[in-house]
Amino acid sequence: MENLNTSVRFYGHASIFVQTPTSSLVTDPWFSSRGAFLSSWHQFPRNDFLDLGALREVDYVVLSHEHRDHFDVDFLRTLSPWTKIIIPKYTDDYLLNELKENVSNEVLIAPSHQKLNLSDDLALTPVVQSVPIWDDCTLVIETPETTIVDVNDMKVSAKDLDWIRDSFDIDYLFMQFSGANWHPYVYDYTPERKKEISRAKRENKFATVHKTFVASKARWLVPTAGPPCFLDPQHYELNFDGDSIFPTQADFYRYAQREGFADRTIVLLPGDEVVGDADHPVENENRLNSDCFMRKASYLEEYQRERLPLIRRELDSIPPPEGSLLRKLQEHFQPLIASSAFFRRRIGGRMLIRTTGEHPESMVVDFTRSENSVYPHAGESCFYTLEIEDKLLNLVLDQKLSWEELLLSLRVRASREPDQYNESLVVFLRFADPESYRAYARYERRKQLDERAVVHDNGQAYEIQRYCPHAMADLSKGEIRDGCIVCPGHGWAFRLSDGQCTTSSDTIAARPLQATADAGGSSG
Repeated sequence: MENLNTSVRFYGHASIFVQTPTSSLVTDPWFSSRGAFLSSWHQFPRNDFLDLGALREVDYVVLSHEHRDHFDVDFLRTLSPWTKIIIPKYTDDYLLNELKENVSNEVLIAPSHQKLNLSDDLALTPVVQSVPIWDDCTLVIETPETTIVDVNDMKVSAKDLDWIRDSFDIDYLFMQFSGANWHPYVYDYTPERKKEISRAKRENKFATVHKTFVASKARWLVPTAGPPCFLDPQHYELNFDGDSIFPTQADFYRYAQREGFADRTIVLLPGDEVVGDADHPVENENRLNSDCFMRKASYLEEYQRERLPLIRRELDSIPPPEGSLLRKLQEHFQPLIASSAFFRRRIGGRMLIRTTGEHPESMVVDFTRSENSVYPHAGESCFYTLEIEDKLLNLVLDQKLSWEELLLSLRVRASREPDQYNESLVVFLRFADPESYRAYARYERRKQLDERAVVHDNGQAYEIQRYCPHAMADLSKGEIRDGCIVCPGHGWAFRLSDGQCTTSSDTIAARPLQATADAGGSSG
C-alpha cells in the first residue's frame, strides 16, 4: 500500500489489524497460551511476543466463526468495555450465546452480503458461506485506499466467489492454505495410507487456493489462517511430516514458485505490516529465512518446553465422570435423532462410541430408530466407531465442548466401514440443533429441486425436475402415462408439456427437448 493513511498489520493465524484515521478493527484474534481444541493446536509462527495494547483498545473485533483458533475467549475478556464485537448472522446462535456467556461487550450481528459502514473510512461486508454445512464467513474490509477479502477458513463456492469478485476490486486476498481437519489422522489407517491421503489433500488445497486467487482477480495473495503447530508429544510428529495437511507458508511459497505466482504472493509473519507493493519480493525472502522455517526443529523444541506445562495443566484440570455416561448420551442424542427423519434417512446406520478412562463402556447411537436410539452395545454391527476418553466425552455431553472441537483436537480414534465420508453424520454432530437440521434439510431439498432428468414419451425427450416437490421421490424412475410423469412415491402426475400437476396446484420444471428416435417409456 502506497498510501499510509490505512495501516494493515498481521497478528498471526487469521488475525488482521486494520487502522484508519477514524476507526480500527481486528479479525479473529487468537493469542491464548492454552492454544485451542483441548490445547492440541498452537499458534505458528508464535505470536505471544506481540504487544497487544492497541488491539485491546480497538474499536471493533470481527469474528468470522466459532472455532477456538478464531474465537479466543481469553483475549476477548481483556478488551476495552467500549470495543464492539461483530459477528455474522448465522442460522444458529451458538457463537452469539457463547459471547453472551463470556464477555460483556456489545455484540453486533451483521447480515450476509450487506455493507456495514463502521466509520467514514472503514466498512465491513460479511459473506456467509452459501452452503450451510459449516458456519464460515468471508470478511470484506474496505478503506478509501484498499480492499481486503479475508476468506480465512471458508470454502468459497463459485456463487460466493462470483458475487465477491463482481462487487469488489480486491487488493489483498487473505486465504487459508493449510488443512484444518481430523482426517486422516484419527483414523485407523496404516502410516502409508495416511501419507497417501494427506498428500492428496495437500495438493488439492494448494490447487484450490491458486484457482480461487486467479478467479478472484485480486492483486495479491496472502496465505494465512494456518497452520497450527502441535506441541503435545502425542501429535508432535505432525509438525515434521512432509506430506502433512498442515504445511507452512514456506511450503506454500515453494508451490507458488513452481506454479508461477510467487511474485504475487505475500508471506507475512506475526507483527508484519503490509507495505508498498515493490517491497513484497524482498520482504518475502527475509521472512522465509526466519527461524520458524529454517530452524523449525529447534524453534518448536523451545516452544514446546514453554507450553507443555500449560497443556498438561489444561488436560489434568478436566474431571472424570462420576460413572456411566449412557444416560447422558441418551439425553443428548435421542431428542436430536427423533427430531429429524431427514438425518435418520441420510445417515441410516449405527455409530459405536467406545470410551476409555475410569469408566470404559461401549454404546450404540442408532440412526435407524426414531425412539430408544441409544443403548449399550451388544455386538451390533456399526458403520462408524469413535473411541474417546470418558472425561472428554463428558465435556461434550455437558455442552462444554462441541463434537467438532473434540474431533479437531485429534484426541479421539475413529474407524469406519465402509471407509467412506458420511457428510450427513458430520453435519449432524457439528450442529446438534433441530433448527439447524431443518435449515440444512431445506437446503438439500432446494438443491435436489434444481436437479434435472431426461425422460422420453413416444419419441419425444423431455427435461424434467428430478425430484417430486411433494416428498422428494425420484421422478426419473416414474411411469409415463397419458403424457404425464407419474411419481413413484405417491402417484402424483405431472404433465410433461408444462409440468402442471393434474390433481393439485403444484408444478415441476418440465420442457420438451428435440425429438428423438426412441420409442415410448421412460429413462433416467
